[in-house]
Amino acid sequence: MRNLTIQREKSIIACLAKIRIFIEDEHGDLILDGIKCKQIGVLKNGETDSYSITSENIKVFVVFSKIAPQKYHAVRQLEAGQNVELFTGPTGDPLAGNPFNIFTRQDLINSGIRGGWKL
Repeated sequence: MRNLTIQREKSIIACLAKIRIFIEDEHGDLILDGIKCKQIGVLKNGETDSYSITSENIKVFVVFSKIAPQKYHAVRQLEAGQNVELFTGPTGDPLAGNPFNIFTRQDLINSGIRGGWKL
């Protein structure tokens, strides 16, 4: 087992909405991108939380919409290994469709995105 830590950016965009965190799981009750998933947590604006996940390859989903999760979600493939730290937040373009994305620390550094994360 390993820890998955997800930090949600503190932002005015969708600040009142909660996002739900799902992982790939054959016993899950929600299907996203053809993959069975189970919910492991909920994050409010600006929150950070850690979850215990398998050390195997696994997909992590951030779902923005409770009504249409198949349409409004972001996915990130995690390779087998050690603890993982991810950041999630608005894409910045509300007309682009899915309002959230998932980043690694390196993604944020490489792209120069600062946002409301505590790096």
